[in-house]
This record gives sequence, structure tokens and C-alpha cells, in this order.
Amino acid sequence: MREVLQRILARIRRDGPCDSLKYFLERALWRICGDLLIHEAVRRFGRATGGSANIEQALDSSFAFEFLGLTVKPWQIREEIIGLLRLLEERRPKTIIDIATAWGGTLFLFTRVADAHASIISVDLPRGLFHGGYADYRTVLYRSFAREAQVLHLVRADSHSPETLEQIKKLLDGRAVDFLMIDGDHSYEGVKKDFETYSPLVKPGGLIAFHDICKGPAKLVGGVPRFWTEIQGTHGSGTFLKDANQGGGGIGVIYF
Repeated sequence: MREVLQRILARIRRDGPCDSLKYFLERALWRICGDLLIHEAVRRFGRATGGSANIEQALDSSFAFEFLGLTVKPWQIREEIIGLLRLLEERRPKTIIDIATAWGGTLFLFTRVADAHASIISVDLPRGLFHGGYADYRTVLYRSFAREAQVLHLVRADSHSPETLEQIKKLLDGRAVDFLMIDGDHSYEGVKKDFETYSPLVKPGGLIAFHDICKGPAKLVGGVPRFWTEIQGTHGSGTFLKDANQGGGGIGVIYF
């Protein structure tokens, strides 16, 4: 309770009482009526993104969408995520694992550059609002991202759990992973655990990407920059970085 009150006071100081009241009313509305409202959000998001003919348009749509405070905005810097998307578009991965889905923006964009028959596995915690992960009603929206003959699996569990790994192996059904996105637990131990757990599933020549490789405040990047410094020297690698002094963000890719 104390943590929640601190968050409320911090938002009031930052945004003022009117905008803060709007924010918390929207959150209360979603908490009470989320299962009903989400279907309208799906309809509106589909209408907003249906005409996206390329990556830039899909990115514009995801950044701009908002419905009663619900957004589908990627947590990456635009210039960085678009570089990764262009790389994936060239390869059209057929099997993707996305660790940490959050608001769903990156997951949506991955469906746009994946193969038309791709199998995409999202892994994130079953929470939401003030506690990370995402709320249950969002699963309806995320399932609507799949296009054509794509199959989208939403695994709402701890990526570090052995049971989660076994569940993902069953979903893969013997297929190797073309692309693995690691953007979950940002502690050094957490990102290392995700890499050690899921990289054996990636095929030779596949890609593994990490978000928040750029040095910055610990509350934003955790131990990711440290782990990236270690891992990039053991594989062929590349980066998508807008500004080396931006204090966070940045996407690193290793060629596995």
C-alpha cells in the first residue's frame, strides 16, 4: 500500500492533479470493466493498424494508439526498434520467442515482420497495472495481433521457472527458434538466466536480441549493459543505438 501511495504522489507531482486524476480513473475503469472494454480496444486497434503496408506505418500506428489510457506503445526507442525490425523483415523468422511482452507493442511489430505461418511465443508475468506483466484482459488484444496463418502463444509465467521452459519446449514441438528477444528481468543474474535457459533453443544462424544494452541508471537498465559487454565478445554481434550517451535503451543483436 505504501508503494502504491508513493507512486500516486509521484505522478501528481509530475503531471499535476487533473492529468493524474484522469490516469487513475482510467486505470480504475480498466480494473472494473476491462473484460468488456477490451473488445472495443481490439476493434479500434485493428482499424488503426489495418492499413499498415510497411514497417514504418505499423510502427506509427502502435506508437499513436490510445483508448481510455490503454496503449500499445513499444518500450524501445523508435530509431532502434526499426533497425531490428528491418533486420527481421529480411529474414522472415518462422519461430520467435519474445520474453517480456508488457504493453504488447513489440509483440505486435514482430507479427508484422515474421513469416505468414510463423509460430510466436510470448512470455511474461500474469500481473499488470502497478506490478509488471500484463492484466488478463489484454490477452484478447494480443491474440488479435496474429495475422494470416500465424500462431501466437501467450505464456503467462516466470521465464526463469523450469516449468515455463518445459511448456515452451512442448509448444515448439521440436522446432528450433529463429529469433529470441530478451527484455525481461533486467538484473545481471536475470538476463543471464534468460540467455542460458533459452539460447539452446535457438538454431545455428539464428538471432538473439537484448534491450537496454546502453549504460544508464540502474533502475532503467539493471545489469543488462554488463552482460551485453560480456556476451557480445563471444559471438558476431551488432547494435541499434541512437545515441551512446542517451542513458538507457539500445538494442544488441548476436548472431548465434
